[in-house]
Amino acid sequence: MGAAAGFPRARAALGLYVLAAVLFTWPLAVRLTDHVPAGGNDLWQNCWNFWWWGKALGEGRSPYRTDLIYQPGDVSLAFHTHSEANVLTMLPVTLALGVPAALNAALLLGFGLAGWGGYLLARELTGDPRAAFLAGLVLAFPPHRLEQSLEHLNLASYQAMPFFLLFLVRLARSGGARNVLLAAVAFAANALYAWHNGLLVLPTAAVLFAHEVLRRRDGRLRALRDAAAAGALAALLLLPFLWPLVREIAAGDTSYLKPPVRKGIDLAFLLVPSEMHPLWGPLVQGLYERCRGYASAGYTCYLGVGALALWILGSLARGKPLDGTAPLAPRFSPVLWGALLGLHVLLALGDTLVVLGEDTGAPLPFALVRHMPVLQTVRLPNRFVVPAVLALSMLAAHGASRLLRGRGPLALAGAAALIAFDVLPVPYPMQPVPRPAWIEALAPAPPGLVLDLPGGHRARGAEDMHLQTLHGRPIAGGYASCVPAWMERRVKDLSLLELAFEGQPAVQVDVERGLAQVLEALPVQVLVLHLDRERERLERLAAQHRGTPLSRLFNPERGTAARTIAELRSAARKLWGPPVFADEAVEVHVRQRR
Repeated sequence: MGAAAGFPRARAALGLYVLAAVLFTWPLAVRLTDHVPAGGNDLWQNCWNFWWWGKALGEGRSPYRTDLIYQPGDVSLAFHTHSEANVLTMLPVTLALGVPAALNAALLLGFGLAGWGGYLLARELTGDPRAAFLAGLVLAFPPHRLEQSLEHLNLASYQAMPFFLLFLVRLARSGGARNVLLAAVAFAANALYAWHNGLLVLPTAAVLFAHEVLRRRDGRLRALRDAAAAGALAALLLLPFLWPLVREIAAGDTSYLKPPVRKGIDLAFLLVPSEMHPLWGPLVQGLYERCRGYASAGYTCYLGVGALALWILGSLARGKPLDGTAPLAPRFSPVLWGALLGLHVLLALGDTLVVLGEDTGAPLPFALVRHMPVLQTVRLPNRFVVPAVLALSMLAAHGASRLLRGRGPLALAGAAALIAFDVLPVPYPMQPVPRPAWIEALAPAPPGLVLDLPGGHRARGAEDMHLQTLHGRPIAGGYASCVPAWMERRVKDLSLLELAFEGQPAVQVDVERGLAQVLEALPVQVLVLHLDRERERLERLAAQHRGTPLSRLFNPERGTAARTIAELRSAARKLWGPPVFADEAVEVHVRQRR
């Protein structure tokens, strides 16, 4: 029997990765319906996606247009981050158990499948299932992904990426209609989890395919033909989801071309453990507080001592790694994968080199990416950490195939334990799903628009989209990935919205007069004043939770000055009378019928 017949076999490996997913996100698996990851902004946007797709498809409507946010108006969601592969596969869970369960199930499934895909790809390349199992752990649970999973479901969902590379390798080696089909489906799935993930895998795919084709003595044209067929089929599968984007771009919409964002990784933090680690986290928390360049998820980029040790020590070890089991499988190319690791780390560093929070000003290649057609939409250099970790996982498998040869199961268990413990974030940061009592107070109110103050039309409006999944009414704000130009103009024209949606407007606003203007211009039926969004309160809570992952839940930038909220409260009572519901967190006002 070949090496590929050893432990763990494919089914056993899948089961182990699912168990690992439960462990790494514990206790999320037992709180599926009432808790979500401890993130903000994009987390609530992703929750809304599950709800909106279920509602739109149930009503026979296109999910790429909506009349529920930025109202009144017809809103295109062509450039919105949907993560279609997640919302469609989890649609039965959404309908049966609700949005939080669907989001959490998507995360758990994504972790498990990423590990399995990494295992299958590494087994194909090294022929060693034990080493491949370790590669799956490295790929599935890097700290960067664990942090991204708190907010960015789409960016954390790269589980189809290793499957695409696996079938691409098989296509290059032996061709065949089956590999053409599977490569096309895997690429389409990868793109539908996140369009950026579809772009990020292309450099690795091109290099790996060229490597496999060039080593063939014959059949190169056939391999190119098969690759072209797979590409055409993938494009066909993606066309229904791409068409809304193409149509909007053809009509002249350029809102998808967002301003550049300088969010590269810090070179030193490639070797600094995650602040979510139960043991290492408290030791490095001060370093993160001093040097962290931005609060949003995606900054953590620790590669892991275990994975690096397997790669480096394995490269130095005597002996040769096992060959692949496929007839045409080459010996693993550490030079190729090392170059891919270096390339993607270099791109992830951003426009200029940053070390321990200090920008050296040294220019880096990502500045060129900003001027490349299509690739410029990636925008955030830290997203290149994903293909970097993929390359590292294959290098770790290569090293492990040398180190584990001739050693028993305890060596494999020890290596797996080292990799797992090095990045373990137990307990996984979670938060209860908000289900405020005031939602029920809206039931007798007449149908119509809800205005949340303070609210937002960008990230500040994300939580209001979650609240919409509970009350189901159209809202004046919201958080689409690309804000319509007319919505930006509306905020500028109505000074009260600039105050309440931006938090710190550039103009002085008479709150009572501004609120009256908004209520006259927009068909608002329900006004929800969020008293708990005082900036001063969020500052106190952020300080209280400093040094823990929960601190990101209390970002003062999402709040509004207490004085302004008090003025809003007074103006609402004067214009519409007493609230129909009030507690410490909110006041709900309903337009009186005339």
